[in-house]
Amino acid sequence: MDFLFPLQWQDALDIFVISFLIHRLFLLFRGTTALQILLGLLLLWLCHTIAQASGLVLTSWFFQGLGAIAVLVIVVVFRNEIRDVVIQTSPARLFLGRPYQPGTIDLPEVERAVFMMAKNKTGAMLVFQQRDRLSEHLSEGIPLQGKWSPEIMASIFAKESPLHDGAAIIQGDRIKLVGTYLPLTKKEGLPREYGTRHRAAIGLSEMTDVVVVVISEERGEVSVVYRGEVEPIPEPPQLQMVLNRLLLKSYTAVKPRTRVRELLIQAGGLLLTFLIVSASWSIYSGKQFSLINVTTAVDFRNIPESLELRRSSAERVEVQITGKRRLVSPLKPEQVVAFLDLSEIEKGFHRIVLNRDNIELPLGLEVVRITPAAIRLEMEKRVEREIAVEPSIVGSPPAGYLIERIRVRPGSVRVSGPVSTLDSMLSLKTEPISVGDIEPQRGEKIVEAAVVLSPASLRLLPGQNKKVLVTIQLKAKPTSKDSAEELSP
Repeated sequence: MDFLFPLQWQDALDIFVISFLIHRLFLLFRGTTALQILLGLLLLWLCHTIAQASGLVLTSWFFQGLGAIAVLVIVVVFRNEIRDVVIQTSPARLFLGRPYQPGTIDLPEVERAVFMMAKNKTGAMLVFQQRDRLSEHLSEGIPLQGKWSPEIMASIFAKESPLHDGAAIIQGDRIKLVGTYLPLTKKEGLPREYGTRHRAAIGLSEMTDVVVVVISEERGEVSVVYRGEVEPIPEPPQLQMVLNRLLLKSYTAVKPRTRVRELLIQAGGLLLTFLIVSASWSIYSGKQFSLINVTTAVDFRNIPESLELRRSSAERVEVQITGKRRLVSPLKPEQVVAFLDLSEIEKGFHRIVLNRDNIELPLGLEVVRITPAAIRLEMEKRVEREIAVEPSIVGSPPAGYLIERIRVRPGSVRVSGPVSTLDSMLSLKTEPISVGDIEPQRGEKIVEAAVVLSPASLRLLPGQNKKVLVTIQLKAKPTSKDSAEELSP
């Protein structure tokens, strides 16, 4: 199967980076229009891929064109949503996420305060901040950093209060900012009864993950706004239920197990994303073609017995190979063999052009280029000669002795080799023979020594023994008295 092939460390890192980014994008855009847009584009891509793999040419073209048009339509129609997503997605948030800052807040007290103000038709906006940063979306406002209480809320939004028209920013159990103004939504088609407060709450919730409780000053109605959607709250118990659902993770006292469970869920999601990306990457990469350069030695085959390769312009060649990545990635240099069949060659100079037929490769791979593209050869005739064998003596005889005679049997061997080599060769050496270990009382040494065929192009003819018998005889050195006797008449 295409996805069953070895991964290199670069491939594994590539898959992990893409998996992490996709997982982070999913967590950031979850519940937003942007995620729905991305899922729609992914569906079109999957349909195009399936149609292409199935050989449905027209269907593949259709989905490919539809995907290209969809990108343009999405940019035009959803430009505001895309802008909001880009605004709220910083590099730090993409890679690290927002710090998890659980707090505690008394939701029944929130319910009591909200419906007390609604009963008195006191307009208010309570913005419950979660993970997203709000500073770039707010204007004006007074820092408070006070502890939450219904009485403080009632005093902030009292009609005679100068902070009445603004919003209160609440994080955990603290009131961070009061009297601040929120960006208005650009969404069209909203109900006529939605005033500035509702439009401001919708505008901020479209850009961030805040939960906004809005109290209408004209009608005394309570609404909860989240992700651009407005949910009316007719009864007090419903408010606590909605806030408990939307704010549970950020505003309820969290036990260590809950935090660990969240980390495990995110790790599981990342693992699932990694597996999906790995399968997609493997299928895609398995169908892609790669290039690789391999240097290999040239094997000169089937040289006629009557000829010898004297020299060649190149003994190694570089082969550029292409094929599916699953076949190219595990390719080893020893699997690439370059050869020249010289069975029909003749004496003299030759220029042989290399092509695909001169390269042996595993199935599924093809040769793109061979460097050098041609090799020049010089072939010469092999001849037979009888060459004398000369023993290679090393060391010195024992003290007081000289080498008297060396005898080699047989004294010559018949070899074949290039004519240029044999015409200039007088003898062949044997392997080294030491004379330092000859025992004086015996006076001689008989040893069997191999003939060294150098250069390697030389060959012994059939019936010739590679070893010869070497006999070395010693004699004592003459003394001064012996020399004088020899000189006297």
